[in-house]
Amino acid sequence: MDAKLGQMKRVIQCLDVSPDDEVAYCGTKTGDLLRINVNRDDIQGYNDPDAVVPTLQGYSTHRYAKGIKAVRCVLNPQTGNTNVLVGSGDGTLGFMNPALNPVAGKSAALMGGVTSVSLAPDGRGAYVGTDQAMRYYVTLDMDVELRGTCHYGPIMDVVFPVDCPDLFLTCSVNDIRVWNARVRQELLRIQVPNLVCNCVGITDNGGTIVSGWTDGKVRAFFPESGRLKFVITDAHAESVTALAACHEDDSRPPWRLVTGGKDGRVRVWQITSSHQSLLHSMKEHRGEVNCIRVNAQNSQCVTASADGSCIVWDMERYVRVAAMFEPTVFRAVAYHPDESQYLTCGSNHKVTYWDAYDGSAIRVIDGGEEEMVCLDIEPQGELFISGGADKLVKVWHYDDGVEVATGVGHSGRVNALRISPDQRTVVSVGEEGAIMIWDMPDDMQSGEGKSRK
Repeated sequence: MDAKLGQMKRVIQCLDVSPDDEVAYCGTKTGDLLRINVNRDDIQGYNDPDAVVPTLQGYSTHRYAKGIKAVRCVLNPQTGNTNVLVGSGDGTLGFMNPALNPVAGKSAALMGGVTSVSLAPDGRGAYVGTDQAMRYYVTLDMDVELRGTCHYGPIMDVVFPVDCPDLFLTCSVNDIRVWNARVRQELLRIQVPNLVCNCVGITDNGGTIVSGWTDGKVRAFFPESGRLKFVITDAHAESVTALAACHEDDSRPPWRLVTGGKDGRVRVWQITSSHQSLLHSMKEHRGEVNCIRVNAQNSQCVTASADGSCIVWDMERYVRVAAMFEPTVFRAVAYHPDESQYLTCGSNHKVTYWDAYDGSAIRVIDGGEEEMVCLDIEPQGELFISGGADKLVKVWHYDDGVEVATGVGHSGRVNALRISPDQRTVVSVGEEGAIMIWDMPDDMQSGEGKSRK
C-alpha cells in the first residue's frame, strides 16, 4: 500500500495504527512524526484499483533527537482522543497529542535510546526497552520504574567467588557487573567508559576484583562499593587478555597476580598494600594468551595461547616446566581437580586430555562442529562443561568422554561459562550479550551439591 507524501521525503523507522484503523502514525529518522490517513475503500474486486489512496495529513514541527525509534497509539479514556507514545534515539519518551504537539509534562528521560515500546495488558502503562539493555515500566503519568538490566555488548568473561554460589561477576564493554544469581538482579556496576574489559577475576577471600582491559591496564576494585583499589598501568603493551589471582589471602599482602596479553607475554605481579611490582615477565608464546589457570598450591600455572601452545610455568623459578602443542588456536585450559591432567579446547573443535607429568596427549574427543571457546570442570572431576561457536552449552562425563546434556539458548558464540560452587547451576555468557543460568540435572550433581539440598 503506497501513501502519497507530496514533496516530503522521509525514512520511516516505525509506525502504529490508531485503534479505529483510520490513521497511521509514523516515526522518522529525522525525528518528526507523520500522520497518514489509511482509511480504505469498501471491499472491491481483486483487480480493481484503489479509489482511496493513503495520504499525508500532517507532521510534527517538534523533532526528537536521533530519530523516532518506536511509536504506540494510546487511547485517552477521559477525552476519547488517541495520543501517541513516542520513543527516540536519545532516550526521550513522551506523548504527542492528535495535533502532533508534545504534551506538556508527559515525558521522561531513559538510559539509552528507545528500541521498543509495548503497552501493558491493563492499559495503565508501557514496557520500554533501550539499546543499553535497560527494561523499564513507565506509567501513563510518566513514572519510571527500572525492571531489568543487562550488558548491551558482547560479554567476555564470568566468574564466581570462591564458595559463593549466590553471586557472580561478568565483564563487557565499558563495565563490570556483580549479579545476584538467585533473584537474577544486578547488585553493582563498575564503569570504565570507552574500553572493553576482556577478563575478570576475584581473589579467594573476595576482597579484590581484578580485571584486564583493552588499554593494557589491570584495574582492581573493592567488591562492596566498586571503588578503584589500584591500577597497574602498562601491564601489557597491548590488551590484557587473561588473568588469574593466586590462591593467596589478599588481606595479608603481598599476594600475586598472573596476567597474559595480546603480545604473548605472561607476567607475574606482586601486589602489596602500597604498590604493585613486576616479579617476572615470561616470553615464550608467540600469540595472544587466551586463558590462565593457577594450581591449588600456587606452585605452577598453565597458559593457553593462540599460537597453538599450552605452557606450564614454575611459579617459584618462573621458568617453563612443560609445553603442549597442537595445530590449533587454544582458547581455554583447565586443571583436573587432582592436577594429574589438563583439559584444553580450541579452534580444531576438539577437547584434548593431557598428562600433567610429561605433557603428552592422552585422549582427544570431538567437541562439536564449530570452534570451542571455553570449558570448566566441577570440583570432583566427574563432569566438565564446554561452550563454543555452535552456541551450545554442553555437559560431558569426564572419564567416559561422552556428552550427557546440551543447553540450547544462546544466539551467539558462548564466550565463557562457569559451574557454581555448589554445582547446582551453570552460568554462561555469550557474544550476543546474554547471561544464561542453567540448572544442573539432579542426577548430574556431584555429592557435595546433593548434600546441600
